Parts: sequence; C-alpha cells; structure tokens
Amino acid sequence: MKSFVKTLGNRIPNINWSIWCMVLILIASCEKKEIVTPDDALVDGKPAFVSFTLNEQTLQTYINNDKRKIKMEIKHSANTKLLKPSFEVTPGYSVYANGKLQVSGNSTIDLSQPVTYTLRNSQNASSSWNVVITPLGCKIVIDASHDGGVWWFPQSNATGYDANKPHQGQAFANLLRAKGYEVTELGRDKELTEEMFFGNYIVLRVAGFEPYTPNEIAVYKDLISRGMNLVFFTDHKINDRVDELGDFLGLKFNGVASGIINKFSSHEITVNMNSLGYIAGSVITNANGNPNIQILGWLRPQDYADLNFNGIQDADEPTAPPVMGILNYPKSKVFFIGDTNGLEVQPQPFIDNLIKWMGECRLD
Repeated sequence: MKSFVKTLGNRIPNINWSIWCMVLILIASCEKKEIVTPDDALVDGKPAFVSFTLNEQTLQTYINNDKRKIKMEIKHSANTKLLKPSFEVTPGYSVYANGKLQVSGNSTIDLSQPVTYTLRNSQNASSSWNVVITPLGCKIVIDASHDGGVWWFPQSNATGYDANKPHQGQAFANLLRAKGYEVTELGRDKELTEEMFFGNYIVLRVAGFEPYTPNEIAVYKDLISRGMNLVFFTDHKINDRVDELGDFLGLKFNGVASGIINKFSSHEITVNMNSLGYIAGSVITNANGNPNIQILGWLRPQDYADLNFNGIQDADEPTAPPVMGILNYPKSKVFFIGDTNGLEVQPQPFIDNLIKWMGECRLD
C-alpha cells in the first residue's frame, strides 16, 4: 500500500497527505464491512438448531427457538443411552454437549435425562439448548380440544381447562387413572401439535364440535402412520355437520338417533354385552362404502336415524342403523361410536372391554 501512495505522490506533487490517509481509512473500513461473519446467518437473530433428528425417532421434532428447547418422541425399544443425533445449526457454530464436540450423524449421546447442548463459534459467542426425549408408551391423551361441552362443561375458554376441577368427563378420566394409566386431557384453547401427543400410544377423541385445522389433521395423519390406538367418540350432528377428523379417517357420521344397541358382532369389545344405551348420538352412514369398516353394533328395529333433524322418521331414514365399530389400519387400530354421553356414564361390561382393547399397545 505504501508503494501505491508513493507512486501516486510522485505524479501529484501537491497532494494533501492527510486527505489521502482519510481515504485509505475509509477504504479499509468498507472492505471490513463486506466480510461475512457467522453472526450474519442466524435464525431469528440467535444461533440456533435448524434441524435435529434421532436414529430412533418416531414423530417430527419440536423445536422452540424462543425457549431454546428441542423435544421429540422415540421408539419404546430405543436405547436412550446410545442415541445418534443428526443436526444442522447456524453456519459458523460448533455443537458441544457435556463439554465434548458433537459431530452430526456420528456422535452418540445419553439422552435418558435432558441434555444441554451448547452452540459456540470462534469468537466464543454461544447459546444453550435443552434437548428432551420422550419414549413411546402405553399412555393416554384425551383429545377434548374440539369438544362442544360434552366433556369439559362447565369449564370453558374463559375459565381455562383444568383436569383437576369438575367437568363432565372427569369421572371417566379418573377411572382410567385408577386402572394405572397416565392420562392427559387436552383443552380447547390451543391448536393441536405433535408435541402434545409425544409418548402417548392411546388417544381418545371425544366429540368433534369445533373445526380441525389442516395442521391438526396432519398431526393425526402422522400418528396413524406411526401407530396408535384411537378411540373415536362423536355425538349428534345437529350443530356439528362436518367433522374433519372423521372425514380423514373415512367415517361418515350423520343425523341424530337415540335408543338401545341390542345387536352386536362378535368381538373382544362386545364380550358379554346384551344391550347398550344410546343417548342422542349420530349414526354411521358409509359402512357399505368403506371396506375397512367393521360394524360391531346396531340400534333396535324401532330406533331410526333422523338424518334431517325433523323429529320424525321419513321414508329414506333407516331403522336399526349401525352406530359403532372398528377401522383396520396396517399399524393402528380405531374404535368408533356416535355417542359420547354413553361413555361418561360408564356402562358395563362395555367400558371394561373397551379399556382392555385399547390398552393392548403395539409399541414396536
């Protein structure tokens, strides 16, 4: 740089050296600003994990950038002390855990307890992330997130949803707990995410009043693909004509019907059952159109499906309609019935049979 200035000075004898020094400083500063550092490629302004997966993972990873937390579900049979994460982080940062450098897809780690990962660059800028895994287990989530009041009444969005406070579904949830199950009840105030189902192989969907979003249907799609036991309870369709989850599963419940189920197919759910009360539920109308549907119960000949809600039986409204059964999937099994109130009064031996059936978890 000095030779450049000297040559230029020989050509311009009256040069102001102080000005040239200022010019050179400006040039140097501009060149420095053009250098891209690792901090120029952050996620939400912070060094972060862009992705994090495990070799024994079952559902999508939950990454919370605000809380710097990563959660995921792994197979029931996975060795939690010998897991091998694959990850991508903000460029320019290395990943450490327990003081050791971690190499994506190569380093093994014990995640049987939560582990803190640290992202650090060459200037010692860093952030810490908490990684938690949940092994899949024979635990229960009661999805009452779209309940119209059959499960959570008298609780509401205004009061919040507390499983420890009185609500119509509490007795049944407590029965499941008394039988040794870990039970989580979901309120109506949040959109469903896969993280809400981590570790739970059994799902009870009660009613279906509020619409499911496409993201929520995608959650159920992944659960069905992973493998699950789903107990699908719906109710009359007077105020709930569309059930997006039912449509996804291929179950068409319509109308309103009351009476008694007195005809049963042979199945472990119907063992020793002679009758089952049916309280203002709906009826399945596509049993003949879906080959995966196996009907287990029909109402009496004097009971009919009021499909247009006019309170009388019209010529095209069937008697003794089908109201409960099972759906067969390669990895999952689904029981369905069009009455939720009947569940809450805990009729026997139906409830014990159902709990036994849904408690047979195929975890691997």
